[in-house]
Amino acid sequence: MPVANNPLLPGFYVYAFHVGGVPFYVGEGRSSRASDRVRYVRYQMRREAAGKTVKWCKNNRVIAECLKRGLEVELKYLHENLTREDALTREREEIGRLLSSGFALSNREGSTASVEQIVEAVVSRTA
Repeated sequence: MPVANNPLLPGFYVYAFHVGGVPFYVGEGRSSRASDRVRYVRYQMRREAAGKTVKWCKNNRVIAECLKRGLEVELKYLHENLTREDALTREREEIGRLLSSGFALSNREGSTASVEQIVEAVVSRTA
């Protein structure tokens, strides 16, 4: 069984998913949490296409919809080598900054937009 990472040690990061430079999700994590996400969403899409039950969260649904539209979902690391507490603080700050700048995010915090509205907002900013 894997040993939990010490939250006081720097090993966490803040990341964003975006299309064409337009962010739609900000998260914090460690290890391969961020880098495996698009692969995981593709796996869930294959399961769903095969008629299997899939439990979608909003940000993964946005990634899936972007992929269905042929959009390239890119990962950007915003801050690295942080303690978990610092990563959580920076994540909240970045979410607040982007929301106040008018970006539609798929994060639970502060976003009431639907999956379709978020994808359309991303597409309209990349055009």
